[in-house]
Amino acid sequence: MSNLIYRRIVKKDEKQLRELIKVVLGDLERLEFFVPFSEEEIQDILDESKVIAYGAYDNEKLVGSGQLFLDEKYVEDIKKAIKIDDSKVLELGGYLVLEEYRNQGIMKKLQEILSKEAQKTGFDYAVITAHPDNVSSNSVIKHSKARLVKTMNLGEFLRNIYLLQLKEK
Repeated sequence: MSNLIYRRIVKKDEKQLRELIKVVLGDLERLEFFVPFSEEEIQDILDESKVIAYGAYDNEKLVGSGQLFLDEKYVEDIKKAIKIDDSKVLELGGYLVLEEYRNQGIMKKLQEILSKEAQKTGFDYAVITAHPDNVSSNSVIKHSKARLVKTMNLGEFLRNIYLLQLKEK
């Protein structure tokens, strides 16, 4: 296994981030497993005031990523559907890992790092979503303390909706 370094993704990583997105999404066996990033979302990932993004790096090569979207616009429909409208909610996810680096615990490690970061934000909950048939994503999510609360369509994408409590009630 490689000696991977985990660190924040910053603006200078934009080219590598775009390449990671292109390669991983281009290799998906089932396109519905990942909701494609819009250009606005990619720009937000590179804006540390809007997104906390972490990457897994192998000798400075970005091989995996995940993020916390701090803007609640990304979770408005979910908040209504699971009846937590009055709570402060962020989205945790968007995991991408190059195929040759999968099954090395990268997604799990990114989720651990991002969950710790989420605890520091002052938000009440983190929402994590995955296609019901995406076994690896659902498995990693289940290893966190997130609980499955609903399966629903987000636009054209069927998703399991997991809720991770960040603040004690």
